[in-house]
Amino acid sequence: MTGLVEEIQAKVLDKNVSITELLRMVKLAASKLQLTDAIEWVDHELRGYPTRDSVPEYRRTMGELKAHNPMRGPIPVAGDQGLIRKISEQFITEPISKVEALCGDGTGTLISKVDGELTAAIAKGNYGIHMDMFVHMSAAVFVDIQEQVRNQILDWAVSLEQAGVRGEGISFSMEEKKKAADVASSVIHNYGVIHNGDNSGNQNRMNVNASDNSTNSLDIDNTFQNLLLAVQEGVPNAEHREEMIEIIKTMKETKGTSGYVSAFQKLVGYAADYATVLAPFIPALSSLLS
Repeated sequence: MTGLVEEIQAKVLDKNVSITELLRMVKLAASKLQLTDAIEWVDHELRGYPTRDSVPEYRRTMGELKAHNPMRGPIPVAGDQGLIRKISEQFITEPISKVEALCGDGTGTLISKVDGELTAAIAKGNYGIHMDMFVHMSAAVFVDIQEQVRNQILDWAVSLEQAGVRGEGISFSMEEKKKAADVASSVIHNYGVIHNGDNSGNQNRMNVNASDNSTNSLDIDNTFQNLLLAVQEGVPNAEHREEMIEIIKTMKETKGTSGYVSAFQKLVGYAADYATVLAPFIPALSSLLS
């Protein structure tokens, strides 16, 4: 009889199986194995995250703030760049079922209206001209959230199997429960943060019962390198490709300075046209803004 862990592995590779269904299977397995941190992460994914601070990194992204001009349509917003950046940062708290529904085929743009008080504050930097403002986000961001969750589920199930935890049907032995307790905490930590590196070595970012706001320098260098490759291979327009490559190089050289913010905003300007290329990298790049 196929065990629950192997069944999860099989279904996670099937794109026709929804993330919602996979998470329910993970919750069943985690409940049987008494893995409380995995249960907590699944519950937040299924029901939504209660606060911005509880949202994991892969659900954080940067949108693009635009004012909706009645005559010209959406236009860029000038003013306090710190405030604009703060408004543009999006924390996706919705349940995974809503994330799945919103993304569609991943090619559209989603907009959310900005609170009236914030709109008034921005208007002060635009000669007092008041217009409704919206944050625009690529639907590809929501596709990426699903993929991050799917990958995390796979890592979790594979780690259990490697430790000898497979189950029989939906049941697990006492020995398997003990093994699961030993390995699970190295895969899913607070709300789905995956452990990188060993417990005492370099690049370790274990996070238990706290928000992980650190930045792994090797991960960031790899992000820039992988982004350059993605742009080189995925942007057919030669002029856009060369401009984006120069922007990425500038971002790498200026990270931690105000120059990075400006370069990042230029790159985000290409997100609508090249969502599938850029969206997987936006969460990591936006983490360098703070």
